[in-house]
Amino acid sequence: MDPQQKLLLECTYRALENAGIPFEKASGTKTGVFLGMMNRDYELIRVRYNPSAISHSTGTGVAMSIAANRISYTFNFSGPSLVLDCACSSSLVALHLACQAIRQGDCEMAVCGGVSCILEPRLFVALSKAKMLSPEGTSKPFSSRANGYGRGEGCGIILVKPLKKALQDADHVWGIIRSTAVNQDGRSVTPITRPSMAQQEELLRSIYSAQVDPSHVQYVEAHGTGTPAGDPTEARSISKVIAKARTLGSKTLRMGSVKGNIGHTESAAGVAGLIKRNH
Repeated sequence: MDPQQKLLLECTYRALENAGIPFEKASGTKTGVFLGMMNRDYELIRVRYNPSAISHSTGTGVAMSIAANRISYTFNFSGPSLVLDCACSSSLVALHLACQAIRQGDCEMAVCGGVSCILEPRLFVALSKAKMLSPEGTSKPFSSRANGYGRGEGCGIILVKPLKKALQDADHVWGIIRSTAVNQDGRSVTPITRPSMAQQEELLRSIYSAQVDPSHVQYVEAHGTGTPAGDPTEARSISKVIAKARTLGSKTLRMGSVKGNIGHTESAAGVAGLIKRNH
């Protein structure tokens, strides 16, 4: 079995434990599982490098879909269960889909998050040749020394539930999700890996113009990978949409990124930032 599946199972148990929801109480509920996952290192090691090791359990052991389905099976959840890969945004897009599923009644609670394990060197080589990685192996978000990101690994899981129901059930509540939104750069920039300031601004405006007064924002947990292309783009878009909309006398808008502490965990990066923000 891919170690990423084992990490997801363990972190799901810990998330339920932290929320104060006993295993027996969660079993049989209409709980969905929405996960982000992009690295398939174990499959390369297990299947492509050693074909003779393929067994009857290899299919489920390396399938991305089973990473979510195994949680649903183990904990007896009957809501939607899926894995998506949209690279570094995977875990937050999974959260967006989970919130939508809860709002429209597809599930009453959702397990959300992402996982990333580094087990094989090929992606390291590709990212190095693309000049995306820091030679020192560390991320330096919003620093003049930023020269690429340092890869990190790990797993993050959160539980999402309607606030009213969480309070009724006396669950341990860490934070409230007011709004979520997702977009894509289209062909507004070149090459395909370059972030688009225009699309980042549009996404921020779609949230802050209708849902939240920018003058109330005290802190932004940014993507902040520590790349010369990504960080300035993100900082400028946040400045144009949030900082410039703030009234005179507002508190200083602070911005940071967890990647300076744990590296860029790729498909688990979004949920890592969310967990940091609520601690």
